Amino acid sequence: MLEIKSDKQLVLRDPIMIQGIPELDHYYAFNIENGDHFKLNHTAHWVLEAIGSGMTLAELTSKFTEAFELIQEIAEMDLAEIIDFALENNIIKEV
Repeated sequence: MLEIKSDKQLVLRDPIMIQGIPELDHYYAFNIENGDHFKLNHTAHWVLEAIGSGMTLAELTSKFTEAFELIQEIAEMDLAEIIDFALENNIIKEV
């Protein structure tokens, strides 16, 4: 995982909009400036939605572990994969 301090705030980048259609199991992230778009799964959408409300990595990990009823190690691995993808694709940033 990219090195992120647990007390750092994660936020959606300004041009990013997330959209979910749960009844169809369709979830997306759109960059409204350059047209990039990403199809997400429910879990990634949940993470981006949580980040959109603003929280630290430590808070996100705790809420993710609880929401998906995971043990800490599995939650951290799953979350790391989603966060790495979002950082690499300029969907979120660390502030």
